[in-house]
Amino acid sequence: MAFGISGHRWLRLFALALGLYIVILPVWWYSLGAISAVAGTCASWIYTFFDGRVAIQPRGRVVQLVVNGRLQSSGLRIDMVTYGLPMLMALVIVTRSNSLVAKLRALAIGCAVMFVLTVCALMAWAKMTSLQLEQQAAPGSDQSSFFFLAFHGYTFSQPAVAVLIWLALITLGLFKGRSKHERGVATVARNAPCTCGSGRKYKRCCGA
Repeated sequence: MAFGISGHRWLRLFALALGLYIVILPVWWYSLGAISAVAGTCASWIYTFFDGRVAIQPRGRVVQLVVNGRLQSSGLRIDMVTYGLPMLMALVIVTRSNSLVAKLRALAIGCAVMFVLTVCALMAWAKMTSLQLEQQAAPGSDQSSFFFLAFHGYTFSQPAVAVLIWLALITLGLFKGRSKHERGVATVARNAPCTCGSGRKYKRCCGA
């Protein structure tokens, strides 16, 4: 079967991922404040290049929007746009890999992709909210519909996003580390004595 996982192992893999997901959940929940601070700060900094009137301010587990110096009542709970993160982490951790370094690399890349998507979701939420405020002041236009669909589509599809990122990591081969033979080829010259001690040149022995 694709990805090197036979059919009878899929159920076991997802069962292990579910158990690990339950373990990771409390860690994710207590990390929401830090995630909110970092993602909110990054989103606010980037968004100022598009609209200087709007500022995204993290407040604990909630991200708030300030428009023209006025705090808006509608805040966004950061867990709404990051609950796919512990799912992704659980899937990556239970996936077999021939190298711990490769697994850590896949985990870091997956979390980085999820972080970038979270920042984009915060900016989409800020744009949607600011457009809705403008429509209240000048009714008759509906410019926020695209951002509304994009934001809520991403929010409600967090499990699917986590699985898609996980499958992309597998497809790109990020769980595979280099074998000992491949590392040896990269460091041993062709005409050097073979590392196995046969006395022959490497290209005529192990490198053949």
